[in-house]
Amino acid sequence: MNIFRLTVIKFCIVFFIPLKVYSQSTEIYTDLRGNKYAAINDKGIVKYKVEDRSKNTNFRSYIQLYKYDSNDNPQEEKDENDNDVFVYRTTRHTERQKEGGCDWKVSGYFLVSPDIVNKEGAAKAQTMDWASANGYLTSANSNVYSTPSFAVTKGCAAYRGKDGLDETGTWRVPTRGECALILLFYKKMEETQETTGFQPFALSPKDLTYYWSATEKGGDSKDAWSMRFYADDKMTGYGLNTGYYDKEKKEYYLRCIRDIPIE
Repeated sequence: MNIFRLTVIKFCIVFFIPLKVYSQSTEIYTDLRGNKYAAINDKGIVKYKVEDRSKNTNFRSYIQLYKYDSNDNPQEEKDENDNDVFVYRTTRHTERQKEGGCDWKVSGYFLVSPDIVNKEGAAKAQTMDWASANGYLTSANSNVYSTPSFAVTKGCAAYRGKDGLDETGTWRVPTRGECALILLFYKKMEETQETTGFQPFALSPKDLTYYWSATEKGGDSKDAWSMRFYADDKMTGYGLNTGYYDKEKKEYYLRCIRDIPIE
């Protein structure tokens, strides 16, 4: 197994060159219903590295929605007029700029879910495969990023915020670059627990806790990037396990993010 183990600081140096010092910040965001969330604001990052992903249509793809029947077979979702249903999902991509292009920039302003999210979109600590986390049919676990994909209402696509009233599909899995920001600020976000209910990322005092990213591995159809959290007295980093078919055979936890318009 080939594992790249880098610290958060090293990843930020690689990904965000050049950066202004203290160019990002954490804050508490209150939505229109009074729900409070920990948020990351990237207003100080150089402009070519950040974008308003609530408005970028290239970042999302409009694809057909499916559902699983009682035997776990995929069936086309239909509306009340028996028409096919289409929804938005994060465009599949790798860490390479010319392979989807979604990891070249980061969201300028985003919320982080206070809880771990399960496959059904509920606040519950449960692991799952990569495709389910990202709201795709499980066939996405074994095909390359450029393969036409189909959606299911699973993982972050099913999560509807703290009070369960957000529109379905408004939350998503963070990209590799956005995971770097989460790794940089997760302790600050955990310190907002009393106000936001933000739960710790590390679930074990001795074992690693892994979380999915939306970014797949360039040149490999079966691997994806992930975050990993050590116990509090250990180094925090991110990892890519190659040759072990991560997307298909590994099950990791899920934290979701939601893009907020940049004013």
